[in-house]
Amino acid sequence: SDKSSEQFDEYYGEMPWLALPFAKSDVKAALSKKYKVQGIPSLVILSPDGKVITKDGRSKIMENFDDCKGFPWVPKSLQELLGDAFVKQDGSTVGKESIEGKTLGLYFSAHWCPPCRRFTPKLKEFYAAYTAKDPTFEVIFISSDRDEPGMMDYFKNDHGDYLALPYSKRAEKAEISSMFGVEGIPTFIVVGPDGKTLSSNGRSKVMAGAEAVLKQGWGAPAVGDLAEGPEAGGTTINECPTIVVMCEGAEASTQQAIVAAMTPLAERYIEEGKRADVDPKYIFLIAKGGGPMDQLRRLTEKSAGEEIKKRGRQPTVLLFDIPDQGSLYFSAADEITTSSIEAFIQAKEEGSVKRRRLG
Repeated sequence: SDKSSEQFDEYYGEMPWLALPFAKSDVKAALSKKYKVQGIPSLVILSPDGKVITKDGRSKIMENFDDCKGFPWVPKSLQELLGDAFVKQDGSTVGKESIEGKTLGLYFSAHWCPPCRRFTPKLKEFYAAYTAKDPTFEVIFISSDRDEPGMMDYFKNDHGDYLALPYSKRAEKAEISSMFGVEGIPTFIVVGPDGKTLSSNGRSKVMAGAEAVLKQGWGAPAVGDLAEGPEAGGTTINECPTIVVMCEGAEASTQQAIVAAMTPLAERYIEEGKRADVDPKYIFLIAKGGGPMDQLRRLTEKSAGEEIKKRGRQPTVLLFDIPDQGSLYFSAADEITTSSIEAFIQAKEEGSVKRRRLG
């Protein structure tokens, strides 16, 4: 990521390993995008067949600097990390049979966190309503409290009648957090019986209510609603090129038509990703107001603000490619259809639409 070949040569002179030539900036950008590198230093460790072992190699080295214990740090499965004993509110323990074959909600929280204390009652209410109709669901509280008494006091007095990871499993807690990229609390991750993530934004599902989840399922929708979070197709706007249609001033019928236009493309990219066992090439969001809408507008102000402003209440199609150095693409199309969105994506890929920068 050096700014000049001279800087690269000087810095690389301190290193004993191989390097990608400085001139291959396109390859560097592609690798950063492929492995979702958000900042530096970052160390991704691959197996001989090219599969990712860990994207957190930097932390692993710092934790095991003297002896490189555990190298190459092949991650344990979620089941291994959770173990075979869980705590109940009365302090008793139950075995792994309590979670076998169930969809799990992993709740990362702590009593000292005000947003957690606001969300926990919602989760408690949701859990009671949901499990009354679907007992194949369990929540595991994974505490970030500073000590075990604090955790248990919070667990007994504020939480629902679900389970908790024993406080003594601090190392496992850290690995589970790393596994799911947990960077703050409260976070609610939902995984299926096979260990695959169903939702990395489970909080929005909980807030939608038990009846909505029972009807729609835990999985992210093909076309996400930005007000509920920047997630769709199992990934997020920060990790995947994303079509966003801003239409907060449009009639409800127009907004519904826009979702209908995006859905076939969204479903196609999701299915292609599943077949290749990768994230979708693109995800799709509708921005009707709320959520991080204002933040996105600020990010577009400098490079596309005037064009967006001129459209007034008319829906606007944008393509955010945050992994590609914060890129933004603007569509001037007046009509929003499946074909027009597809043509916009093709124009972006062919380089015939102007590439702008966010911020």
